[in-house]
Amino acid sequence: MTTRKTVPPAPARLTFAEIRERISRPRRIVALTLDAEAAAQVDALEELCERLRATDAEPEQLATATSALREAEHAAEASRAECILESVSHRAYQELRVQHPATREQIEEAKRRGVPEPAFDADAFSASLVFAQLIEPRPVDREDFDAFWAELSDGQLGRLWDGALAVQLTT
Repeated sequence: MTTRKTVPPAPARLTFAEIRERISRPRRIVALTLDAEAAAQVDALEELCERLRATDAEPEQLATATSALREAEHAAEASRAECILESVSHRAYQELRVQHPATREQIEEAKRRGVPEPAFDADAFSASLVFAQLIEPRPVDREDFDAFWAELSDGQLGRLWDGALAVQLTT
């Protein structure tokens, strides 16, 4: 007995207008821990717990460290905020890149290190891209966003920047 493979029907042909109507841009949720002290405690206590396990420490020591880790994790989680980023159009992305060219210093540093010239000034471009993509919570205006951006740690900035690039380059 031979089995026949079922061939799926060919997709319906869409008009150009229908294709344009269906376009949606990717979104990404970026979680930020706003309490940097709690986040640092989590990191330190995770490391301590690993060391205690590796050295076969007294069970009481490990239990105390594990309990402190749970408390720090709860504090960090309580300070968590989610930002929703949505990619911008290719044209908007390219315009932002053009508005933020690499600085002379960045180009010279790339030459000194023997790496390709940067396509943009990452310091200025990163804030502009995140601002353009941030749909929730939406800042009142650019000044409001710039004040927020200036208050973030390098790690928090990195999470938003990584999220912005990832969502922009998602198909």
